[in-house]
Amino acid sequence: MKHSAEDMQGTAYTPVFNSTVRTVVYVAGLVASAVGLGFMTFGDAAVGGYISTVAGLITAGFGVAYNPLRVNG
Repeated sequence: MKHSAEDMQGTAYTPVFNSTVRTVVYVAGLVASAVGLGFMTFGDAAVGGYISTVAGLITAGFGVAYNPLRVNG
């Protein structure tokens, strides 16, 4: 799966993590969020909220991480 930022030439944004790593992190975050929802619904709501929040933060961190020194062109 190619992301549009990687396909564009001359863009100022270069992701630190390749598309495979980001995809794995997104899928793991989705699964962790679903597990958190299960905890919130059927178990301890505080634990479920913590799991979902951490999953979202980790996923977002991998999605937006970039190194400004690795600019194309």
